[in-house]
Amino acid sequence: MAQAILATPPGAVQQPVIFHSQKAQPAPRFYRPELDVLRFFAFFSVFLSHGLPAFNLRHFSGRIVLLLRFDELIKESGGFGVCLFFFLSAYLITELLERECRQTGSIRARSFYLRRVLRIWPLYFSFLLFAVICGIVFPVYRIETSRIFALIFLSANWYVAVHNIGSSAIIVPLWSISVEEQFYLLWPWISKIGRKGMIRACLLLFPVAWLALFELARRNANANSIWVNSFVQFQFFALGALFALGLRGRIPQLRFRWRLALMLAGIVLWLVGDGVFHIKPGGTHPFAGITCAYTSVAIGCALIFLGFLGIPSRYLPGKLVYLGKISYGLYVFHALALECSWKTVASLNLHPASALGMVKVGACLIFVQVLAMAMTILLAAGSYEYLERPFLKLKERFTTIQSRAA
Repeated sequence: MAQAILATPPGAVQQPVIFHSQKAQPAPRFYRPELDVLRFFAFFSVFLSHGLPAFNLRHFSGRIVLLLRFDELIKESGGFGVCLFFFLSAYLITELLERECRQTGSIRARSFYLRRVLRIWPLYFSFLLFAVICGIVFPVYRIETSRIFALIFLSANWYVAVHNIGSSAIIVPLWSISVEEQFYLLWPWISKIGRKGMIRACLLLFPVAWLALFELARRNANANSIWVNSFVQFQFFALGALFALGLRGRIPQLRFRWRLALMLAGIVLWLVGDGVFHIKPGGTHPFAGITCAYTSVAIGCALIFLGFLGIPSRYLPGKLVYLGKISYGLYVFHALALECSWKTVASLNLHPASALGMVKVGACLIFVQVLAMAMTILLAAGSYEYLERPFLKLKERFTTIQSRAA
């Protein structure tokens, strides 16, 4: 508290004028809980993609074939949850960088990288160490040395493009983390150029993706090699960043029926991307078809995002918000949980001769999915509480615009 005495006329009583020093108010947190629910939706899509079984339709006949074809469509389309993760991540990080630039006049690349390291690396490298040890103990999950180095240096997606997924089922999801880290290696430096530079960079990434698709189609690359290609996936980051730059923090005010229509339209476009253009299954694809497929998925991601963005908090189930909060762990652990769940059941007879046999198979499949989901949630919750949270609290020291509390 500081005091100052002002000049007063003769005979007047001097009164001290007191100035109260005020502390600078911290910037409000930027947190949209509905986007945590969207994170869980993206994870659950990927979970279905990896968890639903693949049936050989030649062993079935009649109406059951239609049901199994729908199962196959959901399984393949669910993988587009990865694209939605990329879209959402780019939207949130671009929004935070924009706010940081407005508040401080600059973007601190060093702090950005420290935040990424503290958020991603503790769980990523801990799980990678576990997977390597698991491969030593159980040879069926062995990871070849060259793949380990690719995972360490965050280039696993390029390794998968050349050598396929590999024998260790528990590390299947990790390729996408390499793609994400590759994008964010460059993004803060592009952000320093300013809004126009960011917009130009985003717009440039779309023809880059199309050129990559053209070249891959010309070489008759299989769909999996196309799927893990960084330049192909960067279009989803670009689209998410463009939404952040275009909306400028504004939230669309939509009625529930319009939100629901946007979400359903987005899901339909995901189904079109697989069901019509067959984006995910093995084999080769023409340039026109594969380009339409990825465009359909990208528009679908944008529509689903708009359907979620701005949902009032009172309509969001707290448990789904929490599951979105731990979605990184859910994503990392779900392949391990699915593998353990399948190992707990006897070998399935997928060629039943009776309706009763099919009912037993269906019950068994449901049991596997429920068990795997429960195991995934337990592992992710434990990881978040005891491994990730201490690093998230440390991360806040390098954060200018606070987001969700750890």
